[in-house]
Amino acid sequence: MDKYFMFQMMPPGKSLVMAFFSFMGYLIFPWMIHAQQALFSINGNQPDFTISSSGKIEVVFGQKNKIFYAYSTDQGQHFSEPSLVDSLVGLHLGASRGPRIAHSQQITIISAIDKMGNVYAYKKSDKNTWIKSRVNDMPEIAKEGFNAIAANDNKQFTIIWLDLRMENKNQLMSSTSKDGGKTWQKNQWVYRSPESHICECCQPNIIIQKQHIAIMFRNWLQGSRDMYVIESFDGGKTYQEARKLGFGTWPLNACPMDGGSLSFNLKGKVETVWRRAENLYVSGVSGEEKMIGAGKNASTTVLDSGQWIVWANQGLIWLRAATSESSKSLGPGRFPIIKAINSKQAYIIWENQGKIFGQMI
Repeated sequence: MDKYFMFQMMPPGKSLVMAFFSFMGYLIFPWMIHAQQALFSINGNQPDFTISSSGKIEVVFGQKNKIFYAYSTDQGQHFSEPSLVDSLVGLHLGASRGPRIAHSQQITIISAIDKMGNVYAYKKSDKNTWIKSRVNDMPEIAKEGFNAIAANDNKQFTIIWLDLRMENKNQLMSSTSKDGGKTWQKNQWVYRSPESHICECCQPNIIIQKQHIAIMFRNWLQGSRDMYVIESFDGGKTYQEARKLGFGTWPLNACPMDGGSLSFNLKGKVETVWRRAENLYVSGVSGEEKMIGAGKNASTTVLDSGQWIVWANQGLIWLRAATSESSKSLGPGRFPIIKAINSKQAYIIWENQGKIFGQMI
């Protein structure tokens, strides 16, 4: 595997004073400069991964119109050579768009959207080939390309996406398979805006634990683009009222391109991290918000020690441990994702300059 030693300068537009102090920070805190090792020899973007019950790490990423898959059975120390899943003409890729992956009972499914607006599921067969099926029951209605997938431990997979079938305005749609991806149920509304449409430029996210489904998305009500969570406690048959996160609001007539992240804690409650304006916040579905600081594209998971968070800021990946009030840089990169491998360890994956990187914590 290739090794890269990368030094991230301040982005254009920063003042000379800020650039000077940032440079001095690199000299004073050498842990901010990292030798990073790419996971794969080939280029890729928008990685996602899932953890099987045995601890196997399965990774998916895009490369132009191609979808690639790889795995590790030794907690990320070594990965298989990426294998081609499909060449999907017009694969949506970039700005949190791209293929997503989930696993349940030795079944792995990848979801992806093409620019025609069709949602596809790829089920890994016993012969290491991929069986492709279309999930949206009305063609060409997922034009924005944002999707997410999650699974419980009983072969239930649910895919969500932004859907245009109602007056050509983006709402939140889902489809569920309860037989491990053999068949997909009729598409089901998760949330329809009482005003016009939800935010059309932010990635929704989904987690499932038994029959508890929690979905996070950015809404657009009364001119504000705030984060909401909507939950189901019957496996997605019905959803409760969507609830806004935090106490503040973000009036904005623009695209944040930032969807936030959520995870179940040890009590089965939902913990979140999300962006409002230039800052990141953590909160439960209800209750007090806590500001983390400047950043974007955050991801979270919960271990025995508490909530861990990764995010991007000023071209660097940052990590906040559950046991610390300070943050640590993992080096250059963007679009980080963190997921628990077990109750004490997690794995982080991100992209940087066309390469995929990862680290165990």
